[in-house]
Amino acid sequence: METLVNELIKYFLEEKEHPKIEMPSSYINKRELLRGLINVRPANYLDEEIIKKEDALLQAELKEKEIKDVNDFTDRLSLWQGSITQIKVGAIVNFATPKLTGCFKPNHNCIDNNIHSNAGIALRLKCKEISKGNDIEVSKVVLTEGYNLPCEYIIHTVKPSVDDIGETEINQLKNCIINSFELAKNNGIDTICIPNFPVKTEDKDEVAKVMMDTIKEYLKNDTFFKKVVLNVFILDSYNTYKKYL
Repeated sequence: METLVNELIKYFLEEKEHPKIEMPSSYINKRELLRGLINVRPANYLDEEIIKKEDALLQAELKEKEIKDVNDFTDRLSLWQGSITQIKVGAIVNFATPKLTGCFKPNHNCIDNNIHSNAGIALRLKCKEISKGNDIEVSKVVLTEGYNLPCEYIIHTVKPSVDDIGETEINQLKNCIINSFELAKNNGIDTICIPNFPVKTEDKDEVAKVMMDTIKEYLKNDTFFKKVVLNVFILDSYNTYKKYL
């Protein structure tokens, strides 16, 4: 894998001007550098050979990860703490940016960045093809393949603003969830994993209740979905959402 990482770093450093960067000595630091270089790269055309090399790297990394199978959950609705990039499920939901092309902050630990970083550059290019570089309306949903993730599909829903959570943003968040369910159902996807919506600390409790209530209300009148997982990454979020499960 290190050979692939070295080749990809060399390519992206030479592709355009960057500040002078010394090649790290450790593999971990090389891998972080590569992720950062890819994160900041615009969704421009990329040689197919480079995409294949990144795919090979991500597939090799996927084999080393501990994957959670949605069928391991006994309940129809479950709460799970872990990385949404490591669940084998019909579809995961991504709270996306308006242009769908992911987070451009290098090595940022948001859901959007993690999904794009682990799925691969081909996902960013596909999202640009879909949006044509234009902003997509908040709460709208788009379906793509899962690329190098263990999920089959990704449902991208444009997220509301997190700066000021009011009635408008709450309704938009509800629509993100409902529209994601509807898109999955229309495409025959009967298992889905939805991440918690990241907000400021003072809004966490309200948003957790809204999300859980919206999911439970939808499932109450639904017979299609077999398994639904609400995903959180940290223990604090797990404890918050568990109150409303």
